[in-house]
Amino acid sequence: MSAPAQEMDTVPARERLVKGVLYGLAAALMWAIYNIGVEIGRADGFTSADLAILRYAVAAALLAPFLFLRWSRLPPGLTLRRVVLLSLTIGPPFAFLFNTGYGIAPLAHAVVISPGVTMLVANLLPVLLDGQRLPMHRKIGIAVLVLGLIAIAADRPPAKTPGEWVLLGDLCFVGSGTLWGVFTYLLGRWRLPAVETTAAMSLMTTAGFLPLYLAFFTPADLPLSAWAEQALYQGALGGCLAIVAFAASITWLGSGLAGLFPALVPPLAVLLAIPIAGQWPNGLQLVGVLIATTGLVLSLDALSRLFRRLRYGPDRGTGPR
Repeated sequence: MSAPAQEMDTVPARERLVKGVLYGLAAALMWAIYNIGVEIGRADGFTSADLAILRYAVAAALLAPFLFLRWSRLPPGLTLRRVVLLSLTIGPPFAFLFNTGYGIAPLAHAVVISPGVTMLVANLLPVLLDGQRLPMHRKIGIAVLVLGLIAIAADRPPAKTPGEWVLLGDLCFVGSGTLWGVFTYLLGRWRLPAVETTAAMSLMTTAGFLPLYLAFFTPADLPLSAWAEQALYQGALGGCLAIVAFAASITWLGSGLAGLFPALVPPLAVLLAIPIAGQWPNGLQLVGVLIATTGLVLSLDALSRLFRRLRYGPDRGTGPR
């Protein structure tokens, strides 16, 4: 899925663009399907712990051979300390918050609030901790994004779980988005490769969480077919292949244009929920999704980056900015 820099230099710009866009679209589509898969899993009776162990264990099983093959060529920056810190940000705490929120709040809330907060945190941490300045396009995008979140928060549908507020589910998404924002900041600051880092985190998280899961949780009494379906959604798509595809998109396009594709997840998930989960968003949810998605795109400076890249060629950044 990726290629050495020397090989990329021999590939025509148009082919690089086509490959990068296809990988980016594949990543956004898989993340959108993963979001809907969580919704289906919660409706079927899977607990947050069930979905969490599937996300990390399946991804670990799929990525372990790649990690072992690359063991002698792992970058020196991928230290045990960093893997532990990153695992704490998108490990079981993230999965529990994200999956619990899905059991309470509507799907449209999940696919906007969590990535929206991630964008806010990932942009504010460099300002607060590194003294970086926020570019104007990013400020405008964040402002538009906040308007979208306000529109979604104004919607007050009934909670999926009796006796619980939708606001509680939204707070879970705020927490999961914050954790992913911290992960994004650290990964960008340390400039670690996405695939190797994800493999190491998946293995470490599985090694730590699997014994706890077996000791303290009772697996959902559901058919094997349901477990296989969630293994596909959680581990193969959300925890593994989507990240690999996104990493390939960054390789072929550079960080700027590749950063557009996560912003496509919210509208894709809401639209795919209609045929897959049978959920139709109401008007206010749809408006909120559109506004927040616009904010995500603006904050990434995606459109102007696209025009610049088409004119001057791919940016060779090391990761999303």
